[in-house]
Amino acid sequence: MENYLYISTAISLIVLILVKYGKGTSNANYYLSSLAIISWFIPYPYIAELIPKEILIEPVVIAFSQISSASIVSIEKNLYFDIELWLKRGLWALMSIGIFLLINRIIRFVKWNNQVKNDSSLTLISELSSKYQLPIYSVNKVSSGLLLGIFNPVIIISKLITDPKHLELIIAHEKQHLVNKDNLRLVLLEMAECLFWWNPLVRKLINTNRFFIEARCDESTSKGYGHSDYIEGLASLMLLKHHDKSSSLVCTATSNNKNNIARIKLLKEKRKMTFRKKLTYTLIAFTTVTTMSWNTLATATNSEISQQTKIGQKQLGALVDFDVIITSKRKSDKQDTYHSQMTLWVNFDEKAMIKIGEQDFPEGFIINFTAKDLGESAFLEYELIESMHSDEKIVSKPRLTVDYGKEATIEIDNPQVSKYAYLIKATPLKAKNPSSRN
Repeated sequence: MENYLYISTAISLIVLILVKYGKGTSNANYYLSSLAIISWFIPYPYIAELIPKEILIEPVVIAFSQISSASIVSIEKNLYFDIELWLKRGLWALMSIGIFLLINRIIRFVKWNNQVKNDSSLTLISELSSKYQLPIYSVNKVSSGLLLGIFNPVIIISKLITDPKHLELIIAHEKQHLVNKDNLRLVLLEMAECLFWWNPLVRKLINTNRFFIEARCDESTSKGYGHSDYIEGLASLMLLKHHDKSSSLVCTATSNNKNNIARIKLLKEKRKMTFRKKLTYTLIAFTTVTTMSWNTLATATNSEISQQTKIGQKQLGALVDFDVIITSKRKSDKQDTYHSQMTLWVNFDEKAMIKIGEQDFPEGFIINFTAKDLGESAFLEYELIESMHSDEKIVSKPRLTVDYGKEATIEIDNPQVSKYAYLIKATPLKAKNPSSRN
């Protein structure tokens, strides 16, 4: 989960800097900012968990013994703080609030939409509707022109706008929004803004994306309308002060003063995507997609080829002595205990899997673990999974640091978490792969 936050933040900052100083076209900046927003919706930790465990690295087992008995092991309760677990819970809690914000905004939009359509001043402009082959209305409720609706959108123009040139420009602009399906894009942005209401980077990206939806519409419309005529007409329309935005879910011809001025400047600049700009934008997009893919697969990937390469190079790994005791805490006279002892070797930073339990027995346990080299010590990450009648449940993900040659102990005895008590002792050593020795 930490990697998700770090990588998504880095992608967002790089994209925002490039959009501001890269001098790319509105179209290029729109798609690049969209990619940065999408990166926040890639749940790397959850996707990694969906990858079959069969592709995880199998450790080199040096010695192994397993005992099933009815002895009772006395284990003390031990509480620990799982950062990753609480990050996930916190993220889900924040997004849950975002869902309520989204519902509230949708309700407000529906009410406003109904007020406009039910306004007594609403009138169908038959001449323009017939000319442009789409429904065009005028109303007092709005002060500019906009594309209203999601599935069956119509063009709404303020009754205060009567100049034929302004009417023609607004209709051309809103028709381009309709061609681009920008009304649907705004709905998706609204959902993203609500879900990530707590994230200033995402909100900044969304505002940037909304601006470039209008800017790229200006670029496309001006090509058919006439570049100079479009700039002159848009500037004239903006001077009328008809630029209040009724809702973030509608495509308007004009917006606030700051965005209006920025749109005029972009049109005057006539930005082009030079080879250098194309290369820069492509590199950033490729790096973003590659980083997202790599981070998704990094914790659970079939690295057989890389493992063979490391063995050939006799790379150091972790030689770990394990002593695992799992005791049933069910209320009965007999409390089954699973006791496993083993010595195994794994590459550093590669997830390994240990299975505990009798064959053809409905109860089984899986311990995924990773050893990271910290120089004089090792950082051990566990994932404890209970497999009961083909159903798997993640019990805990403890982590701890231990010096090489020292014993690290994890004790878990919490009836609210599991009906089993766990005692895991591990003594790591830094060593070469035994199978690579001559």
